[in-house]
Amino acid sequence: MPRVPQHVLKLLHDEAVAESPYQHIANAVQMLFLAEARVAELMMPPDELLLDLIRRAEARCFHAIFELGREDA
Repeated sequence: MPRVPQHVLKLLHDEAVAESPYQHIANAVQMLFLAEARVAELMMPPDELLLDLIRRAEARCFHAIFELGREDA
């Protein structure tokens, strides 16, 4: 897996670290946000189907984060 350039993403680690399921999903959401921005930046016009798939994945991750938060409460 290629390393994530530091100027692009400073919040995530390139290698796997000990994280809770919540932290893994939160990091996945950050990666999806970056992917969405890159698609919009690199593709003129942006691929609407790809953006829709990324947004649906984001929504599923947010739902999982919400459910994990409810289990911890």
